[in-house]
Amino acid sequence: MSTKIEWCDETWTPIVGCDPVSPACAFCYAATMAARLEAMGVEKYAGLATREGALGKWTGKVTVWEPEIRRPLSVKKPRRWFLTSMGDVGHKEVSDETLDRLFAVMAEAHWHQFYVLTKRPERLRAYLEARQRAGSEPLPNVIIGSTVEDQERADERRPHMGAIAALGWRTFVSYEPALGLVKWNGWEFLCWLISGGESGPKARPTRPDWHRVARDWCAAHGIPYLLKQWGEHIPVYESEGERGQPTFDAADGGPAGRFDGVRAHVKWFGEDATMYEDGMARVGKKRAGRLLDGVEHNGFPEMRP
Repeated sequence: MSTKIEWCDETWTPIVGCDPVSPACAFCYAATMAARLEAMGVEKYAGLATREGALGKWTGKVTVWEPEIRRPLSVKKPRRWFLTSMGDVGHKEVSDETLDRLFAVMAEAHWHQFYVLTKRPERLRAYLEARQRAGSEPLPNVIIGSTVEDQERADERRPHMGAIAALGWRTFVSYEPALGLVKWNGWEFLCWLISGGESGPKARPTRPDWHRVARDWCAAHGIPYLLKQWGEHIPVYESEGERGQPTFDAADGGPAGRFDGVRAHVKWFGEDATMYEDGMARVGKKRAGRLLDGVEHNGFPEMRP
């Protein structure tokens, strides 16, 4: 279906259901949405999630929704598709045969571009290596991505993503929710990097210097960069002139020194705004927006037929 997600035009959800695999999963928006849709009687989401207070929790059940498999073929205008926003194609419950069918559709729908995002890149690496041994070539209109929320996940997932890139596939990272600083050295094989903060009732604050490091590293390596959102929290400063800027050391992929100058102050965001001593304010996703240092970053990888 058409979507308001900033980095795609359509969501393609033939795989629905999941279970937690890393800290980014703690307040999963998809589990909450699945629980809500099941309560509304939507058959597609039956048995996938339960509701715990304001949040949803995956049951671990994964469903292949047959009516959705070939949907991109019915859309003739070239679009950017996200596979999948309501599950994980790298989940162990998704068979190689199902992946074969999905990749066959993506090959046939060559006028679209597909972003295949997983938190389990080791599974897609194994699948794509086997696919190549069987004689299949990388698809130019498909980009394989992984969520990376902190340095530990970056270190854990980089070897698998690097191996996928070495097979000839284009690759990207979704650094959302950004939960810690990541040094991006070693990720030069990427063709795209998205970053963003967390939204929802229990959203954890992100930090502006984390996104500046990602932005500056992308600029240094000619990689398109997109800031999706701040989420529920936004950085607050007394003035532009008092904002400390981190300097970027391209050698190690991180900031050269301590990030200074971020401090909280009294600024009116509304009665429901919450101020924090570290210079962040909870103002809600809509008011937080997606500007980084006054600029909206909308980098995209090249569309390839």
